[in-house]
Amino acid sequence: MTDQAPMAPEAPPAVANALPIENTGAAGTGVPEPAISRFRLGNRPPLTGIRALALFTVLTYHSNFKTLPGTWVALQVFFVLSGFLITAMLAGEGQRNGKISLGRFYSRRAVRLVPPLLLTVALLAIYAHFVHVADAAHRLWGDSFAALFYYADYRQALGHAPFFGYLAHTWSLSVEEQFYIVWSLAMVVAIALHKRRLSYGFVIVGLVLSTADRTWLTLHDHFTNVVFTRVYYAFDTRADALFLGCLLGLMAADGLFNGWARWAKTLITCAAAASAAFLCWILLYAPLFTENLALWWLPTTTIASGIIITYFVICPQSLGSRFVGIGVLVFIGELSYTAYLVHFPVYLALEPSTTHWSFWPNELARLAIIFAIATGSWFLIEKPLARWRQRSAQR
Repeated sequence: MTDQAPMAPEAPPAVANALPIENTGAAGTGVPEPAISRFRLGNRPPLTGIRALALFTVLTYHSNFKTLPGTWVALQVFFVLSGFLITAMLAGEGQRNGKISLGRFYSRRAVRLVPPLLLTVALLAIYAHFVHVADAAHRLWGDSFAALFYYADYRQALGHAPFFGYLAHTWSLSVEEQFYIVWSLAMVVAIALHKRRLSYGFVIVGLVLSTADRTWLTLHDHFTNVVFTRVYYAFDTRADALFLGCLLGLMAADGLFNGWARWAKTLITCAAAASAAFLCWILLYAPLFTENLALWWLPTTTIASGIIITYFVICPQSLGSRFVGIGVLVFIGELSYTAYLVHFPVYLALEPSTTHWSFWPNELARLAIIFAIATGSWFLIEKPLARWRQRSAQR
């Protein structure tokens, strides 16, 4: 969404376990704390299928920049989900090994995220060889450099990105990569000290600082598009959604999502239904560049996204979870990262003003190219590399 589309987070690891158990007892009494049930993420199709639904909104909005003006909300879902999955992965490694290997963690991130990005840049280079791209130094190569080195978010936030850059949408990928560095270091400290409560402290501090930062920047001066751009695109003002996902991941790792009573599951189901209805309303009626979005819609949609993800984890066999986890959505969810990366360049390359096709032939051609590239990347590059990542994550 330029407002750009969010990055699709990585597929869930095969197993994610709890943080190390503290055995010192409450308040230093020496009495061991009760054992915490390990959290097994396992195969949870709704957590992949929901990415397909978010991708659908992005493709729809970018087709004309009018339909579904609140598509920015897909970012909130992706950010919260990404924080949840990464925390589960780090917690699992900490439980198994008593420590976290940053080298293995970063190598798994690179293997997951970099090959499709390199593929996208390579395809852009081939395209630019045959087709003239106006202001290519900035719109194509400047964007590619910012995407590859993960500073596209501040390039956008500080007003240095060109209009309709081919990889301008990778700003959200930069937000997540910067977050991975901060959060992995925080988890290393918490696990090295055998203080899982410290990780909760890091989460709360992150949530408060990011929210306060965004609020202050929004209210500090007269609200303009420049102010909105700063608070919307930058890591420091958007990290609260990721931190909320981390909080959910820590709660799951500590067994707080296990053994819910029927009435509690009914309550979270109702809350998830209300949250889904709210997000649908946002999709239809909450466009960009408003002060209300910066102050109210971002935090409330973050909470709604967290409730929906919690519901998928606690009620995996419910009707809603089974619907979002149907096979076709899961498959599209697997393709969503690469489809997200290539969709905006394809949209710019096949603009109706240059093809002179009517809307639907133009859109069908765009979608055919996007999903052909994403499918090829999945089977030839991403899926083989995923096997290595899973083996590495279980060490």
